[in-house]
Amino acid sequence: MNAFLLVIQLFTKIPVQREIRFDADQFRKGILFFPVVGLLIGVLQAGVAAAAYMIFSKEISVLLSMTFVILLTGALHLDGLADTMDGILSARKREQMLSIMKDSRIGTHGVLALIFSLLLKYLFLMEVSEDMLLPVLVTLPVAGRTAMAVILWRSRYARKEGLGNLFIGKTLPKDSIYAGLTGAILVYVFTGVWGVFSLVLVLIVSLLFKRHLNALLEGLTGDTLGAVNELSELVYLPFIILLSQRGGLS
Repeated sequence: MNAFLLVIQLFTKIPVQREIRFDADQFRKGILFFPVVGLLIGVLQAGVAAAAYMIFSKEISVLLSMTFVILLTGALHLDGLADTMDGILSARKREQMLSIMKDSRIGTHGVLALIFSLLLKYLFLMEVSEDMLLPVLVTLPVAGRTAMAVILWRSRYARKEGLGNLFIGKTLPKDSIYAGLTGAILVYVFTGVWGVFSLVLVLIVSLLFKRHLNALLEGLTGDTLGAVNELSELVYLPFIILLSQRGGLS
């Protein structure tokens, strides 16, 4: 239970009324709960969209649900996406890339990454049929957090210290495997077999991105984990749209 609560505290702004002793091993075990925390975020996101849709249009409801998630997570992963893109698209050497990523200031690549990722996510959600919208909103954060858990398998930390060091380089193979299976089960419950196929494709893309990051940075950082989450969610949407339509689910 402590591991689960630690992950909630780390990845959301949900107040946990319980004092939990810092334990590195508990953080490592918390990887198992990445998809579950994603499910919690997804259910709340879908709830906001459903409530808003009783009053407003689909466009406004989706926008409000996206805004809610940003507030709920403190834009943690979006910040990681911006920092990562500022770094890896800077065409600098490894040390300079890592330095740019650590800088609190945001650059052109980071701004563009945020604009296009949020805009594309919104437009893709507009393409989701009304009967599939809530299941997709529920499973979207599950896909992103599952991808984060899976790429931690055999990962190494690109820095000497930092927040990502709680997980990176410390994950056991069984942690990533169990998290991946948990994510697949949760996605299946809400979106069926086509959702699982979409998740598998997302995991393949995320592993390829991890390989690219290893080539550039010689490892992962907390920022790159956030980037993987955001990009995985973005990739999940067109896959689930296309596959569900082909499968006759929408």
